[in-house]
Amino acid sequence: MNRFLLGWVALWKSWTEPDFASRVEGLLSKAPTGPDLRVLTVLQRDGRLVDFLQEEIDGYSDDQVGAAVRDIHRGCRKALRDYLTITPILPGAEESEVTIAPDFDPASIRLTGNVQGSPPFRGVLKHHGWRVESVHLPVLPGAREQSSVLAPAEV
Repeated sequence: MNRFLLGWVALWKSWTEPDFASRVEGLLSKAPTGPDLRVLTVLQRDGRLVDFLQEEIDGYSDDQVGAAVRDIHRGCRKALRDYLTITPILPGAEESEVTIAPDFDPASIRLTGNVQGSPPFRGVLKHHGWRVESVHLPVLPGAREQSSVLAPAEV
């Protein structure tokens, strides 16, 4: 698609699809120079994850913690599914046998246990890992460049 046509399509979709418009707005905004904390901000907003992790939970019973975790899990899972496309790095069930090719990416696959020799390696899959395939984070209202605010104080 040529850029002229692409511009018209983007303009039309921006007028008719609010979600698309918010993603385009993010592309046109100056990129922040500080750390991009939008993922953590969304997990806090939708699942209160930071509140939970900052809370001292030793004084609560397992039932109380379990009840709180269910709501946090629901909100955070929804946020991840809404704003990130996450896929397993290795297919297959945990505890299944896998073969790791000689040209494997060490950032994607961590070899554990008694690793000897050179690849290909054979082993048991302990965790399939996760990879972010696409990101479509919202533009957060009122966010300032280099803001370290995860959640504003509420009064």
